[in-house]
Amino acid sequence: MKFATKPQLAATLIARCTVPLNWITADDLYGRNQAFLEALEGRKQRYVVEVPGFTRVWIEAPERCQGPGAAGRRPSKSIEHEFIQRLDDLAKSLPPEAWKILTLREGSKGPLAFKFARIRVWAVRDRKAGPPIWAMIQQSLGPKPTTRYWVSNASEETRLEALAEVAGCRWRVEETFQDAKTHLGMADYEARAWTSWHHHMSLVALAHLYVTLTRQEQRESEPTLTLDMAILMLEASLPRPTLNEEEAAELIKYHVERNKAAHQSHRKTWLENHPEVPS
Repeated sequence: MKFATKPQLAATLIARCTVPLNWITADDLYGRNQAFLEALEGRKQRYVVEVPGFTRVWIEAPERCQGPGAAGRRPSKSIEHEFIQRLDDLAKSLPPEAWKILTLREGSKGPLAFKFARIRVWAVRDRKAGPPIWAMIQQSLGPKPTTRYWVSNASEETRLEALAEVAGCRWRVEETFQDAKTHLGMADYEARAWTSWHHHMSLVALAHLYVTLTRQEQRESEPTLTLDMAILMLEASLPRPTLNEEEAAELIKYHVERNKAAHQSHRKTWLENHPEVPS
């Protein structure tokens, strides 16, 4: 298996996915990776991805700035200074009427609302003109707002509310990992091979899906039901498995053999690292 970066792995997984994906959203590790964005654009896959504030974009159509026949050329320094801006500088220049307050969802302490603005720009790829994109700026409410920046290849007709909703879905991924680690044992493994690691992760994913479906069914009668409450309900209602003597003996034999193999493997590695110790 060859080494691959996270954006390369993500692009490969998306390409191999057989289920149609409406949107892709990701943090700025992926948003600032040009190859990842180009892979999505090549598949005509819509995305809303976070980018750093220093990301630069064309604020005017590149062909109008560079003149006829200049598409694809590197811009001159004067053109670059005038028509290519950082997103954080662009956000400061937006008028008050460009901003709109949108509520993404109901949080545990009240509505999660932010100020959003967007502008149609053109991507910068290797200092050359890229495709037209949306640049979206998100600011928290309050006296000391924090700002986040997003880019999207969505069509020009796409509404700001749709872009903001997709960006707001990213917290679901983080919540899923946190729930899986806290309640379903995602981080509790001692795998030493890809196969066993994938087995563990697949079982955790299936368990999370089962608990989530149970939670959705029960939330019709109890809307505030959380995932850990659904797990408690399942633990109380599902029968616990029982083992007969033969099954218990087979299970013990399996673990004894696995522990023996693990000990031998660790011992072999230790002796190789300490040749001065006689075996």
